This record gives sequence, structure tokens and C-alpha cells, in this order.
Amino acid sequence: MNKTITILAQFQSLFPRSILEKLVIDHSGDKNVRKFSTWNLLTVMLFAHLSTRKSLRDICMTLQSKETRWYHLGIVNVSRNNLSNSLAKRPACIFEKLFFHLAEKVTMEKSGNNRRFKFKNPLYAIDSTTISLCLSLFCWASFRKTKAGIKAHTMYDVKNGIPSFIYISNAKKHDAKAIHLMPIKKDDIVALDKGYFCFKTLENINKNKAFFVTRIKSNTQYRTKRKLVVTGKGVKSDSAIEFTGAKAHEYPSELRLVVYISPKDKKKYLFITNNFDLAAKTIADIYKSRWDIELFFKWIKQNVKIKTFYGTSENAVRIQIWTAAIAYLLAEYIRFLSRTVYSLSQVVRIIGANLFERRCIKELLADNPSKVKSRHVCLDFQLDFGF
Repeated sequence: MNKTITILAQFQSLFPRSILEKLVIDHSGDKNVRKFSTWNLLTVMLFAHLSTRKSLRDICMTLQSKETRWYHLGIVNVSRNNLSNSLAKRPACIFEKLFFHLAEKVTMEKSGNNRRFKFKNPLYAIDSTTISLCLSLFCWASFRKTKAGIKAHTMYDVKNGIPSFIYISNAKKHDAKAIHLMPIKKDDIVALDKGYFCFKTLENINKNKAFFVTRIKSNTQYRTKRKLVVTGKGVKSDSAIEFTGAKAHEYPSELRLVVYISPKDKKKYLFITNNFDLAAKTIADIYKSRWDIELFFKWIKQNVKIKTFYGTSENAVRIQIWTAAIAYLLAEYIRFLSRTVYSLSQVVRIIGANLFERRCIKELLADNPSKVKSRHVCLDFQLDFGF
């Protein structure tokens, strides 16, 4: 007899239940909805994201058809009313903090496995994505007369391929204001697009002894102080500069301007940074890596449920976004541990199609299942969390 638990139960066991229970106690998570626990809600939301359910009715009907498998998942009392109440009343900060715990631990597990860049500095891409909402249903998120929406300001760990920080705000909030909330630490390198180009923002990063790489705006006034040695394919010039003009005092330090010609489209890019140690070509490659966060935004919108929402309250929307981010982290962690040849999109599709199957994830994700020695021993994915 096959003694393995379901794929969804294995996915759920990636983190100890005690972590979530401590957060529930700290924030009185089960006070208002006692018949349907926070653990139940998280399990159902992971199921909904991985199987791309369309609505609360869709979630309930699908789960009720698999009621014999609820025991291994710890699910009880799945109904539209329970789900709706939980999404509206359960504190979204529980799932937010769970996400940060998971992100920290997954980063520790994956650190040292990236060979894309030789430098040891942590590398992050910072950007935001706007999620449009219907104004008549989500009036709390209005930011124009006829539009509603929210923004997910994200700090993406390029080397480890996961989001390390997310801040959810109304779509009104400008990117340059949200970056001050991000935990940029000493020696970090952050790749920013031109939307974050602000003298004060760059100066704050520089004061924290971190490094930035961004593109200079066409109307920025500066003067060249000295020329640097040009090295690297595609690098046209490398020089030390300083800002001039009315707001030059907001960033008084010296900067580096790298002019790079793309070999593919022959387009000229002007990169600006406060890092004088890395090669000019590396500076260009760092900015190019910023595309990873765009791919993350595109992937998460296409593969998990955040484009349509199961509830209309702000709390429900936040819970759905945080649980989607948790599902992404866990799927990426499974892909990393299983050493599968499949891409993340393929891993999610395979898992989503087999959530209630009693098979080992390692076997499921193997490119050749016959090579897997044990067919009934599941991967030990549990992370060691400590408080």
C-alpha cells in the first residue's frame, strides 16, 4: 500500500505548523473565526493558488469532492461562508510575517549556490507592480476618478531568485517614497530603474554604505571630473562625475558614469553608480539583472491567483497577495531541493495537477522517475525555524 501523504500535504509541510500557530497567538488570529482556523485558511489558499481556482464557489466545490483527503491536511468545515469570513476578519499581518520568516530561511538555504556573479555582495532588484481593481467593488483602493488599484513594492533577491521584501500600498504611493521602507543594508547592491532616480534616494543608499546601479535621466546636469580606464566588451566610456545644478547639494559625493552599447540592438545606455570597484561590464550586467524582477511580476500574475480576488475587502486582498507570495517561495524551494530539470512554471503546473495524489514530490519532479530509488519516501523539506 502506498503510505505517502498527498502532494499538497507535502507542500504544506515545508514549514513547521508551530511557526504559524505562534503568529496566530501573537495577533489573535483565530478570535473572530473559531470554526475555521488560520491553518485551514492557509492550506485552502495554497490549494487555490496552485490549482488556480477562479472563485470561492470553485474552491469549495473542488475541495468537497476530495473530502476523504482532508484528514492529512487538517482541513475542517470548508464553506463559502467560512472562507469569506476568514478573508475579511483574519489579520493579514499573520501571513505577511510568515512570508518574511520563509524568505529569510529560504535565502539562508540557497545562499552560495548562485554562479551568475562572482562578487560576494548581496544583489537586489527593486521595482513595483500595479494591480488594477474594479473601482465599484474596491472603493478603498481608489487612486483616480475612474480607477482603483494597489501596488506591490518589491525587493527581489537576484542571486537566490526570490522576493525578499514586499510592501503593499495604494497605487497612489510613488516608488521613490516606498524605497525608504526597504531594508537596504551595508554592502548591498541594488539595481533600480529610472523611476527611483532621485538625489535624496541615492544619497540615503550611499549613506547606508550600500551601492546602487541605475540609469541617469536625460535632463540630469553633471560634469566629468576624470576619465577611468575603459574595459569590457560594449563599454564605450567610464568616468567619475559629480552632479551640478540646483539640487546638486542633495548628492555631493562623486559618482561613476558608465556608457554601454548593447551588442544586440546597438542602443546606448548611461548607467550611474557609486561603486568604483566592479568592472564597467559588471555594472551593465547588474542593471540587466533588474529584468529578473519584471519576470517575477509577470510569472506570479500568470501562475498564481492575484489578478482576480476572492474577497473585496482590503484585508482579503492582502491575504491573497501574501499567500500567493508564500506559494511562490515554497515552489521555488521545492525546485531547489529536488534538483529538478523543470522550470518553476513547470513545477507549479505539475504540483497543481497532482495536489491530491499520494506520491513523493521527488519522484513527481524527476525527469526520469525510474531513477528515483525510493518510491514511497517523501523528501524531508522541513525548514529549521528558531525563535
